[in-house]
Amino acid sequence: MSTRFLLPILLAFGVYAHDAHGKKTSPPSAKLLKSPLTTAQARPELGKAKYEQTCAACHGTDGKAKSATDLTDHKMHSMKDGEIYWVITNGVGKTMPAFKAQLTETERWQIVLYVRQLAK
Repeated sequence: MSTRFLLPILLAFGVYAHDAHGKKTSPPSAKLLKSPLTTAQARPELGKAKYEQTCAACHGTDGKAKSATDLTDHKMHSMKDGEIYWVITNGVGKTMPAFKAQLTETERWQIVLYVRQLAK
């Protein structure tokens, strides 16, 4: 395959891959969302069980999914916690469901903290 055809495909994938992280999907106001968790609640390990229940099937137990967004990818570092929370809450198009009805606000914020830990 010539680079004339391959380059647009690679560029399109790069844009899609970044958008799959939810940065372009979440509204600008999502950046401003702050966690309401208390010190006792704000421990990444508390989000692990819910992550494994609701997220690991697509994102992998280690966050390094091959078929969904790799949550350990460097692009995740560019997302604010509020953007990650927004994506968990509202989903992304047809590729990721919303978990607002299945998870409490506390559980969603705990998953955010756990996802951050996966990226370290």
